[in-house]
Amino acid sequence: MSFPLSRSAVLGAPLFSASLLVILPALSFAQEALPSLEIGAATVVSADRVEEPASRAASAITVVSGKEVEKRGATGLLEVLRGTPGLDLYSSGGVGTQSFVYLRGATPGQTLVLIDGVRIGDPSSTDGSVDFGALVATDIERIEVLRGPQSALYGSNAMGGVIDIITRKGEGKLKGSVTFEGGSYGTIHTRASVSGSEGALWYAFAVDALHVDGFPRYGYRITRPLTIGDGVTPLPAAPSDSPTNKGGASARLGYRISEDLSVEASFIGYDNSIRFANTFAFTPADVFDNENHSHSSFGQGHVRIDADLFERRLHNRLVLFGNVIDRDIWQTSACFDASFSSFDCRTGMRGARRGLEYQGDLKLDALGLLTFGARLQTETVHTSQDPAPVGSFTPIDAAQTTHSGFAQHKFTVFDRLDLSYGGRIDAVAGNHTFGTWRTTAAYRLEETGTKFKASAGTGARIASLYQLFSQYGDPRLQPETSLGYDFGFDQTLFEDRVFTSLSLFENDFRQLIDYGSAPTCTATQVYGCYYNVGKAKTRGIEFSGEAALVPNEWRLKASYTHLVAQDLVKNVGLFRRPRDKGMAALVYSGFPGLELEARLNVVGPRIDNDLINSRRVTLSSYARLDLFADYKVNELLSVFARIENLNDARYEEIYNYGTAGRSAYGGIRMKW
Repeated sequence: MSFPLSRSAVLGAPLFSASLLVILPALSFAQEALPSLEIGAATVVSADRVEEPASRAASAITVVSGKEVEKRGATGLLEVLRGTPGLDLYSSGGVGTQSFVYLRGATPGQTLVLIDGVRIGDPSSTDGSVDFGALVATDIERIEVLRGPQSALYGSNAMGGVIDIITRKGEGKLKGSVTFEGGSYGTIHTRASVSGSEGALWYAFAVDALHVDGFPRYGYRITRPLTIGDGVTPLPAAPSDSPTNKGGASARLGYRISEDLSVEASFIGYDNSIRFANTFAFTPADVFDNENHSHSSFGQGHVRIDADLFERRLHNRLVLFGNVIDRDIWQTSACFDASFSSFDCRTGMRGARRGLEYQGDLKLDALGLLTFGARLQTETVHTSQDPAPVGSFTPIDAAQTTHSGFAQHKFTVFDRLDLSYGGRIDAVAGNHTFGTWRTTAAYRLEETGTKFKASAGTGARIASLYQLFSQYGDPRLQPETSLGYDFGFDQTLFEDRVFTSLSLFENDFRQLIDYGSAPTCTATQVYGCYYNVGKAKTRGIEFSGEAALVPNEWRLKASYTHLVAQDLVKNVGLFRRPRDKGMAALVYSGFPGLELEARLNVVGPRIDNDLINSRRVTLSSYARLDLFADYKVNELLSVFARIENLNDARYEEIYNYGTAGRSAYGGIRMKW
C-alpha cells in the first residue's frame, strides 16, 4: 500500500502546521478556563452495529448533529454534509434537483444510505443510489458518516462507506417546535415537530413543507455559450424560474412492554416535484418547455422488536421493513418510436424493497461482544411509458431476493486495545454468492488523549435490477468488489479542548460495471450493454479538527481531504473527485443566546463529462463563504438568518449546471 502525496498536499502540510503554532500557545495559556468540547462523548451505532462511544470506534466516522442540519434550513441535509472529510456532494443546481454523494472516491451506488438503520437506495435507478436532492430532513437527531468498506456488516453497496440518518426518538416531557423561513429565489419553508414520552410510551412526529421558485439551472450564471442537444444550435433564452415543491412527514412510536421487551413502529415519507431543462432536446422550444418536470415520492415503514434474554446477556432485535419509491418524468420529444420519430412522453419507475432482519448481541464478559444476524430482502422494479407505441419502449418487471448472514467479534486486550473481526455471506437467489470481511483495531493512550486506529476490509455491490434486466442489461453480471485499508489517529489536547483526527486510506476496486460495446452484448444490444471491466484505485488523506479558542466564546472547526482517484483501465482521473477540498468555520457564542458562524468551503478543480460533446472537461476550483446567525430571544422564541455564497462565487458542480448566487434567508423558530 502506498500513499504518494501531490504538490498541493505537501504545500498544505506546512500551512496547517503554521496554524497550529498560532492556536496552540493561546490554548495552552488559557487552558484552565476553556470549556471542554466533550469529544468522544457522542454515541454512534453504525461503526459496529451497536451503541458505543465514538471514542471506542476504530473506523473513521463523523457525527453531524441535528442542530447543524437545522441551522442550514431549507438546504440542511445537503449543505451540512459538504464539510465532511472524505465526502463529495454534487447537485445539478438548486434545491430538489438530483444530488449524489461520493465517499472516498466511490460512486454514489457504492455508498450505502440508511434511515434509522434501514437502507433507502432506489432499486429502480441504474446503480441503486440515493438522490439526496429528493430527501426531506424531518426531525433528524444526527447523521453518522462511516467511511471505508463496510459490506461485512451491511452487505451490498457499502464499498465507500455508510451514511446513517437517525431520526429523533421521543423522550421526557412533551416538546415541540415550529419553524417558518423565507428568502431568496422565492423560498418558503415551514417545519413542525412534537416528541416526548408518557410512561412506557414514546413518540415523535414531524412535518416539513418547502416551496422554491428557483432558477433555470441549466446554463444559469454560466458565461460561456451553451447549445441544445445537437451541439450546434445556441441555447434559447431561459425562463425566470424553475420551481421545486417538497414535503415530508415522519412518525415514530414505541412502547416498553416490560424491562426486557419493547416494540417500535416508524414511518417516513416524502414527496418532491421539480421542473427541469430537457438538455438533449434537438428543438430550442423543447429545452425549457414547462412540460419537462418530474415527481418522486418515497414511503418507508418498519416495525422493530427488542428483547433481552439470559439476564440481559443476549440482546435480540427483529426488524420488519419495507419501502417504495415512485418516480415519474415528463419530457418533450424525449421518446422515439420504431421509425425514430420523437414524441412527448411520461416515463414511470417504481422500486420497492421489503424484508426481515435479525440481530443478536451476546455479551461474553472478558471475551467481549459477539454480534451476529441474518437478513432476507426482496427488491422489485417496474417501469412504464405513456404513450408506448410498438417498438418504442421495453418495460422492466424484475425481482431479486438476497439471503444474508453476518457475525462480528469485538473484544478488548490489556484495557487499551480494541479489536474486531467479522464476515458476511450474501446469496442472491438465482445469481451469485459472495463473501466479505472486515477487521479493526484501536489502541487508546488515555494519558495523552491519543487513539491510534486502523481497519481493513472488503466491499461489494451487486448489479442493480436495471443493469441486470433492462434492454441494456446482462443477468450474468458479477458483483463489483473492493479491498480497502485505512489507518490514523485521533488526538485530544488541553483537557479535551482541542480535537484532531487524521486518516490515510486506500481502496482498490475490481469488476466495476461499465456501459458500452462489448463482446458480451447480444445481437439486439446494438447501442451497447452493461459489462464487468472496470478497475479503479482511490487513496488519500482526511483531516478534521475542532478547538475551543476563547472560554465560552470562540470555536474553530476545520476539515481537509486530499484524494487521488484513478481509472486503471483508461488511466485517467475519475469524474467529479477533486484532489483537494477543505472547510473552515469560526463560531462565536460569547453573547447570551447568540451564535454567529462564518464558514468557508474551498473545492479544487474536478474533471467532469460533457455529455453533449462527449469529452472530458475541467471544472474550475471555487471558494464559497456562508454566514449564519441565531439568536434565542427567550425560552420560546428564536430568530435566525443566513447568507449563502456571500462572495457570489460562480461555480458548477456538474458541467453546464449553474448554482445559486448570493442568497439571504431568515425566519423564526418556536420551541417549548
